[in-house]
Amino acid sequence: MEKRLLTAVALSIFIIIAFQYLGPKPVRPPQPIKAPGVIATTPSASQETAISAPSPSNPAVEEKETIAETDKYILTFSNMGGSIKKIQLKDHKNLSDNGPLELAGIKNPKEYIGAISTNLSKTPLDVSEYAVTKKGDEVICELKAKDLTIIKRYILHNTKHYIELQISAKNTSAAARKFSYDIIGGSHLKETDTQASRFNEVMAKMDGKTSKVKLPKTGRVINLGLVEWVALKDKYFSLILKPVPSAKSQFIEESESKEIITGVGTNGVTLEPGASTDEQFILYAGPSQIANLKEAGYGLEESVDYGFFGPITKVLLVAMHAIYAVVHSWGVSIILLSIVLNIVLFPLTIKSFKSMQKMQELHPQMEKLKKEHKDNPQKLNKEIMELYKKYKINPLSGCLPMLLQMPVFFALYQALMKSIELRGTKFLWISDLSSPDAIRLPFTLPMLGNKLHLLPLIMVGAMLVQQKISTKTMGAAVTDEQKQQQKMMLIMMPVMFGLIFYNMPSGLVLYWIVNTVLTVIEQSAVLKKD
Repeated sequence: MEKRLLTAVALSIFIIIAFQYLGPKPVRPPQPIKAPGVIATTPSASQETAISAPSPSNPAVEEKETIAETDKYILTFSNMGGSIKKIQLKDHKNLSDNGPLELAGIKNPKEYIGAISTNLSKTPLDVSEYAVTKKGDEVICELKAKDLTIIKRYILHNTKHYIELQISAKNTSAAARKFSYDIIGGSHLKETDTQASRFNEVMAKMDGKTSKVKLPKTGRVINLGLVEWVALKDKYFSLILKPVPSAKSQFIEESESKEIITGVGTNGVTLEPGASTDEQFILYAGPSQIANLKEAGYGLEESVDYGFFGPITKVLLVAMHAIYAVVHSWGVSIILLSIVLNIVLFPLTIKSFKSMQKMQELHPQMEKLKKEHKDNPQKLNKEIMELYKKYKINPLSGCLPMLLQMPVFFALYQALMKSIELRGTKFLWISDLSSPDAIRLPFTLPMLGNKLHLLPLIMVGAMLVQQKISTKTMGAAVTDEQKQQQKMMLIMMPVMFGLIFYNMPSGLVLYWIVNTVLTVIEQSAVLKKD
């Protein structure tokens, strides 16, 4: 692989990293309204009553917890607000203690999942004391206030990753009133992996379009529109709130503890004395896997975003799962998938090698032409094209195969980076394929600490071998200056790649090692044949 090709790969890798950290600016749905902790409401009509009162910051009720379990969840309900303060997933483990994964754990009742708030009532609906009862597969939370009655009915599904929530509000006052509220969906989604925290994002489907929502710098941002769902996501998991059928707005804010909180604002309705209104919601809390999201319905699978090459990523994930079904090892699956992809792309790789060899063979003649026509660029270009035509060389054929392979690399990068199947999965000495492999040292090294990531070092070694073999394709058709450049590239390129991959998930590094080794074998075979 010549210098230009390696430079192209390096630039591509840098683009991937820059995209993950910087990325395109998220698209915010239209009509943003900034409100520092205040909920936007529609002005009441003359025949309606709207009573505003600030909610107390320190509720004077004793919190009591109610635990409900399914095959998928351990849910902790609070009587303060009749909401969910903790969600644990049984199918996934905390990597630190191997207990059920704590997907969300919240301390402030105002930020509990399912908490509702409005400034159209004297009663603070998010921190008042609800009567909580369990009945079969339901958890019912009821609040009887002076001006209205609120009943929250959480319907649990034993084998599903979603909860149905029905909220009923009854006007118990003597006057008609306008009533609407905000309800929290995603809140305090935990991500213990510091490397994965940069994947935290909020997505929403509004007015028929799915887009990322920009995080607010201060206060709460309310976005008006036809809201179908809003999702709070990290690298592997999602908290998604789906109003049925839709809501009038979605909001996002950052708590004092720097946690993201999302939710929706319901459509307002006029309640006559004694009348009631019912709202229905779907709360999804689980892995960001298309199959599970489809099971919940309502198009929630649209919240899974694999980037521009998403369709290719989905194909690669299907292939990786198919291989796993046979070998029952995700590490072996990655190796075999790398081999399969290399075989599929082998004709392009060989074509690239051959093209580079031919270009190097013509190097002396190219240099001669440059000297002869250094003052006549047009004549030089014509002579070079004639040279290509004579030896049947396409000057783009060396780069085109690499360009065609790059979409596969981008797609596989997304597939391996966001595959929850790799989370906590062991392979050989690797304790977690979703994290860098770490070997504890009996001493501390500068900048590295007392742990060493072995796979990136193996990758650097493999790339050094690859670089040495690549220089052989240059033959004697290189100048002394180019030989010096080769020596620099021989060291710089592997070291640069090692630095880029050092803190990447070991599953991705494993793929790159296999790909590098296969490339070395292919290059050696081509050179031996020639």
